[in-house]
Order: sequence, then C-alpha cells, then structure tokens
Amino acid sequence: MSEELSKRIDDVHKRFDDLRGDINRRFEDVNRRFEDVNQRLDQVVVELRELRADMRSHFRWTVTTMVALFGLAVPIWMWFLSLILKLR
Repeated sequence: MSEELSKRIDDVHKRFDDLRGDINRRFEDVNRRFEDVNQRLDQVVVELRELRADMRSHFRWTVTTMVALFGLAVPIWMWFLSLILKLR
C-alpha cells in the first residue's frame, strides 16, 4: 500500500516537473516575443527620429528658399513697377 502511494506521489511529482518545464518553455517563448516586439519598436522610434530630422531639414530649406525668393522678387518687382510707371 505504501509502495503504491509512493508511486502515485512520484507520478504526481513527475507531472508537476513536466508542467513546470512546459510553463518555463512558454514563458521563454513569451519573453522572446516581447524582446522581438521591443526591438521592432526601437527600430520604429529610430526611424521616426530620422524622419523628424529630415522633415525639419526640409522645412528649414523650404522657409529659407521662400524668404530668399521673396527678398529677391520684391526688389525686382519694385524696379519693374517703377519702370512701368516712368513710361506712363
């Protein structure tokens, strides 16, 4: 009787060990997936920072070009307008 009880207890311990191993494997899978997601998010953050820097640079060039063209166009337009008014 005690031998049978001992076998049952050993069987229960074996099942618990198998269950622990299965749970540990699943936790390792979950941890690996979270690490993959974190790496992908880090890549997205880096790409967004690069995009933001590119957008800032593009915006600065656009504003600078517009100001330069305006600064060039206004005096030329005034000179052209003065020529038209002188001819009248």
